[in-house]
Amino acid sequence: MNLSTSIIYYPFNNAMHKSILTFGLLMSSLVMLAVMPLLNNNNSFLNIAVAQGYDNYGDSSYSTYPTEDKKYECRTGPFEGFFVSSVEFCKHIKFDARKDHTRDRDNNQTGTQGPPGPQGPPGINGTNGAQGPPGINGTNGAQGPPGINGTNGAQGPPGITFINNTNLYEVEGLIVTATSNITQTSSSALCDDGDIVIEGGYKSLNTADSNVIVDGPTTANGDFDRSYIVSMLGGGKQFFAFAFCYDNPPFRP
Repeated sequence: MNLSTSIIYYPFNNAMHKSILTFGLLMSSLVMLAVMPLLNNNNSFLNIAVAQGYDNYGDSSYSTYPTEDKKYECRTGPFEGFFVSSVEFCKHIKFDARKDHTRDRDNNQTGTQGPPGPQGPPGINGTNGAQGPPGINGTNGAQGPPGINGTNGAQGPPGITFINNTNLYEVEGLIVTATSNITQTSSSALCDDGDIVIEGGYKSLNTADSNVIVDGPTTANGDFDRSYIVSMLGGGKQFFAFAFCYDNPPFRP
């Protein structure tokens, strides 16, 4: 009975011992496979983090150990120490482990500012504003120096220096009759505007006695000695005044 029990017991123990040993070796291999990339690469933690982050985006082009379709090991770049399906994958795919890929994807990147565009057309002229109030009058400036004297003008033609029938003419007044001994009756000889009386008198038309009150030049329309007047009283004498006038320019025709 004891032998039979020993025969049954030992095989059971050996099998159990072998199973434990096999399990231990398998675990050791897995640990070594996980540790070796860390020992061979100073940036292994960063690479694993980058690889895991990239794997979250759905890419499965890398591996931590060689496989049939991933047999190229990246020696540089963000996948250094990992096995990929193509060497080009190691060269062109770049990641920055320091950045949040979700943030980079959502944020707009600012590029280099381009050159300024061409100048646009001028705008439409605005409407004129209301006229402002007049300003305050300025003070008078200082008087300027006197101007230079102008040149003398050309000498005019010589004036008239003699009196004759070319520059004298005679005018006569109306014929009147002196009938009143109280109210005087007058006759006036009037020269042209601007002319002057040189000599004058009166002429009687009958021989009746006369009483002359006025006989000489007088002012007419504000011009001195432009007229010659004769005034008489009663007696029934008819007479008229006359005058010789000097013709000032403009001359009579």
